[in-house]
Amino acid sequence: MTLEQFLTDILFKDLDHKVTEDGVHLFPSESFREVIERSMKNGVGMYKVLVWKKDEVEQVLTHDQFLKKATDLRWAKTAYFQFAREDADYQFSGVFKVSEKLLQRAALFVPKVKKKDEEEE
Repeated sequence: MTLEQFLTDILFKDLDHKVTEDGVHLFPSESFREVIERSMKNGVGMYKVLVWKKDEVEQVLTHDQFLKKATDLRWAKTAYFQFAREDADYQFSGVFKVSEKLLQRAALFVPKVKKKDEEEE
């Protein structure tokens, strides 16, 4: 599985987002929060968080600025909350770190989606 397949088919599955002409996945605030949560649970790292407004990058935040490793996503959560609380119109994207081992075992990390008959039980 390629990195792009992993991101679109697994990490971003069922989340509200759009893809720019350059192939960047832009998420509204709540969806990006879920991306961070899924990343934390599944061992996905993040090198950068990009904050967008009106289809332009307003701010680029990196794990180095927060003195954290890319796999310690507490920095991404902090970066996200700094901007999510400031303006509801911000959108977010990230530059992700996914190990080769994780890509090979990707099927184990598919977020579970409840079927309608399971919800009624």
